[in-house]
This record gives sequence, C-alpha cells and structure tokens, in this order.
Amino acid sequence: MFAARMRVRTSTSLPRAKGVVRLAFLHPGKDPAAEVPFDARVGVRAAARTTGFSGRAREVVSSGDWILCGLGAEPASAASLRVALRRALKGPEARRARRLAVCFDERVPDAAVRSVLPHLSLADYSFERYKSKRDARGPTEAVVLASGPRARALAPAIREASAVASAVTWARDLGNTPGNDLGPVELAAAAKAFAKRGGFTVSVLDRAAIVKEKMGGLLGVNAGSARPPVFLIGEYAPKGSRGTVVLVGKGITFDSGGISLKPAASMGEMKYDMMGAATAIACLGAAREIGLPVRLIALTPVTENMPGGSATRPGDILRMRNGKTVEVDNTDAEGRLVLGDALSYSARFKPDAVLDFATLTGAVLIALGHECAGLMATDDALAGEIVTAGEAVGERVWRLPLWEEYRENLKSEWADMRNTAGRNAGTIHAGVFLKEFVPDGVPWAHLDVAGVAHFEKEQSGWPAGASGFGVALVMEFLKRRYANGSIGARARKQ
Repeated sequence: MFAARMRVRTSTSLPRAKGVVRLAFLHPGKDPAAEVPFDARVGVRAAARTTGFSGRAREVVSSGDWILCGLGAEPASAASLRVALRRALKGPEARRARRLAVCFDERVPDAAVRSVLPHLSLADYSFERYKSKRDARGPTEAVVLASGPRARALAPAIREASAVASAVTWARDLGNTPGNDLGPVELAAAAKAFAKRGGFTVSVLDRAAIVKEKMGGLLGVNAGSARPPVFLIGEYAPKGSRGTVVLVGKGITFDSGGISLKPAASMGEMKYDMMGAATAIACLGAAREIGLPVRLIALTPVTENMPGGSATRPGDILRMRNGKTVEVDNTDAEGRLVLGDALSYSARFKPDAVLDFATLTGAVLIALGHECAGLMATDDALAGEIVTAGEAVGERVWRLPLWEEYRENLKSEWADMRNTAGRNAGTIHAGVFLKEFVPDGVPWAHLDVAGVAHFEKEQSGWPAGASGFGVALVMEFLKRRYANGSIGARARKQ
C-alpha cells in the first residue's frame, strides 16, 4: 500500500535480462564463490579471479556486471552489512541500474540479511521536491538470489521490510522538508493523509484544546511563534490486540533555540527536530501494514521554537499538564517541555509501556557520536528488549543511567524543577527531567536520537539527510514482545 520505490523479491535463479547489475556480499576465503547460491558461482568466481578480490572489510571491486563487496571476518553484523550495501551502491553501475540482483555468502547470518532488507528497499530513495531537474527513472527492482530454503525464509521478511521502508520513506520526506513548508499545521495534515491511506487514525488537538488540556510546556515553547501548535493523537487498534504501547515523538518543526538563540552555523539542520514525531506516526503505518497484534498509540506535540516578542524568557515559570512547575533556565531545552506534557497525557491509554523518541540533546553526540541512540529506561526488562531489537535491525542504542542523584541538579529556588542542569551530563539530565512526567508504574524508555535521526553526510551506511531511525527498531521490539518474534507471515502482500 505504501509501496517503497524499490521493489524487492526473492529468486533461486539469477536474472538473465540485460542491464541487471549483480551484487555479491562475501566473506574472505580461498574460493569466494564457494558459499554463494549455485546460480551465481560462475560469475562470482570469474569476477574475483579478474579483480584479485580478497573479501576484506569494505573492499568493493567490479568486473563486468558483477560488484563484489567484502565483509571481512565472519559473522557479518547488521551494521557492517548496511555499510557494505551503501558502498556497493555508490558506484556508477549501480546508480544507473534499473534492476539489481543481490546475493549473500551463506555464512552471513539470516538475521543480518533480514536487517539489511529495508535498506535495500530504500536503496534508490531520493528527495527531489525542490530540484528543478528530477531523476526521470521509473521504479527499480532488486532480486535477492538465495537457495530454496533461504529464499522461502526471506520472502515474508521482504514483505515486512517493504512495509518498514515505505513508512521510513514517509518519515524521511517530512524530515527533509524545510521549515517554511512544514509547520505544525502542515505536519498534522501530512499525518492525517498518511493515516487515511494506511488504515489508522490521527486526531488533532488545536490550540484551544491544548489550552483546555493545560499543556503549559507545549504552550510555553510555542509562545514565540506566529504558527499555532498542534497535538497529534494517532491510533492503530487491531482486533484482538495483545496489549497497548504508546509512542511519544518530539515535533519541533523548526528550532531556533528561542530567546536562548542557537548559533547561526548549522541552524538549518533544525528542520529535523521533528523526526521523533515523524518516527512515532510512521510506526503506526508500518505496524498496520505488517499486521502487528498490538494497539499502538502515537502522541506528538508539534510546534516551532521561535524568538518572537511573546516568546518564553529564561527565568519564566511554566505549569506543566501534570501540575508540576518548571523554571525555564534555557529556552533551547524546549523538547523536554513539550514531551513532558505528552508523557503525562499517555496515562489515559493505560499502556503496557511508553517509548519516546526525540532529537533532544547535542550532548548525546558528544557522548555517543553518530553510531547509536542514547537510551534511558525505568525498567531493566524493557531496556533489554530495546537493546536486543536494536542490535537485530542495526539500529543500535546505548543505555545511560537515571540515578536519583542526578535529580538534585534540577532543583530550582522558585519552582519544582529547572529544565536544565548545566553542561555536564546533559543527555542524562534531560532524561531525568522527562521521568518526572511518566505515569506512575508504567515502564518507560527514552531514546535520544539526536545523533542518528539525520546526517549531514553519509555515515556508517546511512545516507545524508533524515534517516527514519527507530521505525525498524520499534517493529522488531513489538513483534518480539507481542507476536512471538515472527510476523513476516502476517504481512500483507504488496
């Protein structure tokens, strides 16, 4: 239904049509072709002999219509396979191809192969809305060559990967849209249109409803913007659902920092500050398409953070939805203010767990760089499930503490708490702040995706621009928890 541009299917035989570019992902060995599907052995063996291919990590060679990609020592991880795919697709042969044939060394674990399928489905993604001249190519196709048993095992996984890729495409498109064309109202309209196509619902609270809900954090952040805020409530509720999970996503459509103005350099990147919201809504579309047996709620507070004449000032005190008061120490720590109201609102759904996604702190980049998201959680079991799911799909997270001692640093002389605690442990203090608004007794996990939601340039196999990080992770987490780890057969055929 949300068809990704690249169509992917399995086959036990190599396509013979002209113009097919063939990719092989291989570990080192005396005979690089020994562990590939039978139909590819002659071609792989000849290409390896011609090029002197060794199979070392990050090695990419081409001969004729074959591109050989080295994976290094086995077993290949999800991340290493993603990097190899991106490197293979950078060459002119692959970029011009209308059809790809892809095969993997049989020593590559099935889990790693499954993890790279959404990236294969997105291999020809491009965002060209603002280009005068656009790529005129039609849809492309990738055939995954595999032995009979592996081909049968991968078929449902490919259908699932297509659903994930289509949802990620939608989220990426939003993230790559500049702030002049994507304000809160426009994001709400895009979400409603996506929901209508996808068979789930999105309702919108306007400013009057937000005032009625006493969402002081969202209103405080919005005060300096000429564009009104919205609060989106998405719901996917299948019959016979086995539980309820709430996803909360930060939706700052542009973040100037407010009165605590950001430096001009790279401020344009702040169009991506709504990727948490895009991820949360995208997950509903993917879950519906796959057929996950769980009720999924997405809550996304959406606003700009601007330095207008009515903007919230440092030193102002806001009353949040749950009644707690917050002294605004820094208006550029705005994400936690809007998320606090959303986390409080989640209580009405009586969820089994709450997960939030936010491009929340620059500090997470200092701590973890671009290789993983920061994770904080109130429940060890939930944290473990998220770590496991992230490793399985190549969307890694790293857990940081939520020790009570950090709460002391958020004390305020004038309010219940401040919204910052200085530069030290900035990511942790943001998580500690959010914890104050989580419903009592509900397991909660916070993912700071500031380092992985978008990239200025290609990074670790991720392309430049919005990444859609988190959609595959959530799908893996949900299927392991609610569908006994296997949902591929439930996915509807595209």
